[in-house]
Amino acid sequence: MDDRRTDDRATEAATDSGRRERDERSSAEPRESSDAGAGTPPSSPPSEPDAGPSGEADPGGEAGRGWASLAFALALVSLATAGSTAAVHDAALAAAGAAALALGFGALGALALTGGPGVAAALAGGWAEHRRYVWFATALFAGGVVIGGALVAAGVDLTELFLETLMEEFDEEEFAGGGGEIELSASFFIAQNTPPFLVAILGGLTLGLVTALIMVFNGVLVGNLAIVTGLEVGFGPIVALLVPHGIFELPALFIASGVGFRFLHRTVQRIAGSRDSLFTRAYLYRTTLLVVFGWLLLALAAFVEAYLTTVIAEALFPQLGE
Repeated sequence: MDDRRTDDRATEAATDSGRRERDERSSAEPRESSDAGAGTPPSSPPSEPDAGPSGEADPGGEAGRGWASLAFALALVSLATAGSTAAVHDAALAAAGAAALALGFGALGALALTGGPGVAAALAGGWAEHRRYVWFATALFAGGVVIGGALVAAGVDLTELFLETLMEEFDEEEFAGGGGEIELSASFFIAQNTPPFLVAILGGLTLGLVTALIMVFNGVLVGNLAIVTGLEVGFGPIVALLVPHGIFELPALFIASGVGFRFLHRTVQRIAGSRDSLFTRAYLYRTTLLVVFGWLLLALAAFVEAYLTTVIAEALFPQLGE
C-alpha cells in the first residue's frame, strides 16, 4: 500500500511538472511570435520570430498584387516625369534620373508580384506594424495646418519669414548664375528633403519630440503659406502647384515619422520588459524596406516638383506662365 501511494505521488508530481512546463512554453511563445501580427494595437507588445527574412507569414497573392500595382503605378508616374523633363525642359541627365527611378519602382513591383525575396510580405508586415504611427504623424501635420490657418485669421503671415530663412540657408554660389535665384532641380529638392526625412526617423531617440515638431511645423508652414498665397492669387493655382508632388512627398514624410514613433514605442516596451528584444532581423528587414519605399516616394516627389508640377499648373491655369 505504501509503495502504491509513493508511486501515485510521484506520478502526480511528474504530471504537475509537465503541466507547468507546457504552461511556461505556451506563455513564452506569444512573446516570440506576436509581432508577426503587426496589426495588433500598440498597447499589446508584439515581437517577431526570426525564422525568415521578412518575419511575416506569407500574406498571399493579394498583398503581392497590391504592392506590385502600387509600384508599377509609381513607375508610370516616373516615366511620365522623365518624358516631360526631356521634352519640355531639355534636361537629359534629369530625364535619365527619372527613368532610373521608374526602373527602381518597376523592379520593386516585379519582386512583390513574384514573391521574392519576401518583399510583398515584408512590405505588408512593415505597413501593418507602422500604420497607426503613420496616421498619428498625419494627424500632427493636419493639426499644424489648422494652426497655420488660425495664424492667418489672426493676421500672422509667415511668407516673409519663410523666404528669409530659405535665403539664409544658401550661399551665393548656390544660386543659379549668381542672379539671386535658386536652381530648382530634382537634386536640389532631394538634398533639401532627405535630411528632414532622416531626422523624422531618428527623432524617436528624442522621445519623439523632434519628429512631432517636424510634423507640426511643416503643417503650420504649409497651411499658412497656402492660405496667404491662395487669398492673393486664388486657391486653384495653389492646389495645382502643391498637389502633384505633395501626394508623394507628404506620405514619404509620414512614413518616416511613423517609423520614428514606432521605434520609440518599441524602446519603451523593451525598457518595461514587455518586449524580449529591441531589434530583430525580421523587424529590421521589413522596416528597412518600408523606409526605402518612403525615400523612393520622396525622390519621385523631387522630380515631379522640379519638372512636372509647373507644367501641370500652367496647363490648368495659363496665367501662371505670364
